[in-house]
Amino acid sequence: MTSDKKNVSLLVDIFIKKGLSDIIISPGSRNAPIVIAFAGKKQISARSIIDERSAAFYALGLAQQKKKAVALACTSGTALLNYAPAIAEAYYQKIPLLILSADRPPELIDQGDGQTIRQKDVYRNYIKKSFELPVVIDDPATRQIAEQVVNTAIDQTLFPEPGPVHINIPFREPLYQTMEKDIEGNVFSTVKSSDELSDKEMIELAAEWNAHPKKLIIAGQMDHDPALNTRLAALAKLNDVVILTETTSNLHDPNFIDTIDNVVSSFSEQEEKAYKPDLLISIGGQVVSKMVKKYLRLNPARSHWHFSPSGEDTDTYFILSRVLTARPSDFFKRLAPNIQVGDEPYSSHWIKKRDQLVTLRDDYLSKLPFSDFKVFRTSFHSSRSFSRQDIPGKRIRSR
Repeated sequence: MTSDKKNVSLLVDIFIKKGLSDIIISPGSRNAPIVIAFAGKKQISARSIIDERSAAFYALGLAQQKKKAVALACTSGTALLNYAPAIAEAYYQKIPLLILSADRPPELIDQGDGQTIRQKDVYRNYIKKSFELPVVIDDPATRQIAEQVVNTAIDQTLFPEPGPVHINIPFREPLYQTMEKDIEGNVFSTVKSSDELSDKEMIELAAEWNAHPKKLIIAGQMDHDPALNTRLAALAKLNDVVILTETTSNLHDPNFIDTIDNVVSSFSEQEEKAYKPDLLISIGGQVVSKMVKKYLRLNPARSHWHFSPSGEDTDTYFILSRVLTARPSDFFKRLAPNIQVGDEPYSSHWIKKRDQLVTLRDDYLSKLPFSDFKVFRTSFHSSRSFSRQDIPGKRIRSR
């Protein structure tokens, strides 16, 4: 059993065939066809959360964990504006969401009808793409349009980078009628293959890399990427390459500089110039540290490459010279055979400064009396695993 509204029936069929399985629904009247169409499918986990703002953040967390699009569905009017905070987060954190908003038909917009606002492109400033389905699917042309919209929208939630996508779905009354089977939709990929750099371009980039004595790679927010981690760990062993990471970078290696603020804040005026890179390469999303952003803006590199599969020209340090759409792990793999290791002991300077600060910190902590700071430090860095026998006092008996 499904809704008799062919636009949402077709959407559900493609949704399932594309491998999606989760939707968070905030109940209403105008979105009744969406509720009916999704809730009766055994392949779909449909959860009901009444408050739209809470529903959107729940979907955000679910999509972040599952690494695939989670759908959100609400009724018409101002209800969908309550999704805005979570959608903005999804846009900037690159988390896949598929927003489905029920709407009045076009002839009722701006005609004084209740629960009606201008919903088309309502998220225009913080959405990857917005679409609207035909109200009625009654001929091959409108069916083809609907199939193209749904396939493209679902693909866009993940490619070329994850993010939120909006489909506005207008319905005419009556809203609660049903039919036995979904309208079957054609499933196809709308993903364009990424433009790989040519061998000639790689040679040119390698030449530019080798021309810069000091290379600094800074990683922003991203999911754990084992292949990239391995490539960067190999680069970090070179004496002319430094890798800066944050907790949200999810990259780890003993040669990475993972205490950015501590290191940068310790620079003297003379050291600021000495630690300045010639080539700056940024990967991932936003960098949290205000201090390192200020440092790199005031001490600009000669060249800045930024990796963005979607081609976004994010000029965080105001010196952007190249946007690379290749996957960083693939790029560094292809770059490796052409790298010429320079004589500049750039990496050792950064590591020495980091180790000096770690020694000072540990010395300070060893003399610190009992405090919140010491408790947190001990808790986070203790390698000891506790069991019932470690609990002071009487042993706990199992019943």
